[in-house]
Amino acid sequence: MKRRWLLRSLRNSKVVIIVALIVAITVLTEVFRYKSNFVLGGADSISVTVAWNPGSISDDLTRALINSTDTRVSQINMPGANGATGANFVFNSAQGVDNLLSTHLSALVTSRAMGFSEFLCSDWTAWLCAFSPAIIVVADNSPYKTMNDLIADIRANPGEVRAANSGFGTISFTAAELLSLKVVLELEQISFAGSSPTVSAVLAGEADFAVLLSTDIIGQLQTGNLRAIGAFSETDFVIKNGDAQITISSVSGLDGRLDSLLPFGEYYGFFAPSGLSNSQLNKLEETIKTATAAEIFEEFIANKGLLKVPTDRRNGNEVTAAYSLLVNQTLYDAGFLPVNPS
Repeated sequence: MKRRWLLRSLRNSKVVIIVALIVAITVLTEVFRYKSNFVLGGADSISVTVAWNPGSISDDLTRALINSTDTRVSQINMPGANGATGANFVFNSAQGVDNLLSTHLSALVTSRAMGFSEFLCSDWTAWLCAFSPAIIVVADNSPYKTMNDLIADIRANPGEVRAANSGFGTISFTAAELLSLKVVLELEQISFAGSSPTVSAVLAGEADFAVLLSTDIIGQLQTGNLRAIGAFSETDFVIKNGDAQITISSVSGLDGRLDSLLPFGEYYGFFAPSGLSNSQLNKLEETIKTATAAEIFEEFIANKGLLKVPTDRRNGNEVTAAYSLLVNQTLYDAGFLPVNPS
């Protein structure tokens, strides 16, 4: 009896040990996988932290990149604090590794002035991939047929024409501020919590027009609920609409002070904190350039109402510096930022 009990105990002990080993190996494997995907950078692997939720433009852009390259790309979403949570995570990660941030540019350049981070935009290398111009839209039954119609009414009735935007401090708000400041128009700005209530306000007659990004209103333009009368682009902006297209006139020519700021809207791309070697930077740039030249990426850009921009880091860094100065100063002048960005 004692012998059988001893043998049973030994068998049970072996089972426990085997189960424990399996659990330990699984845990260690997952830890290693996490580190290999999101911390270690190899010659054929890149990790990307998306600073926004799944379904956002930055998230979609990253997935389009992954589908357009043979390089192994690992993705993690880390939203929060207007994109600063993900940005701080990447910036504070071990230096010298291929760990990219995917975000939109306005969030990155305003992060320090808003008190969300300590980094400057000059602490990053930028590869901008897509641009969404700010678009001035009205309801389909609006009396405003052109930008000239709208501006004439604003000047005839200062402070009475209502401009809707997608939130105080957003790039939509900033574009409306630039229109007001540079063309010297007195507007009544109304901020809503996001693009959907902004569109609803225009359709319901609660606002006379809205300034929104092309990605926010492409569906409404395609269905005809909204009509675009101006684009903050250097030339006329074209949106795909099935086999046809919608051409939106540029606001260029309205005022020289506004012309010098065009194009204006939101940039999307990938950013690496300082600390990478030239060989690593060149590898990342080659990967991004190859991916953005792929047909699947081109289709993504067209379907989202975006424009491609040059992806080399020299152009990205130059655009980032100028954009940071313009956006931060405009938001400070509008009373949004707590400290002078200069």
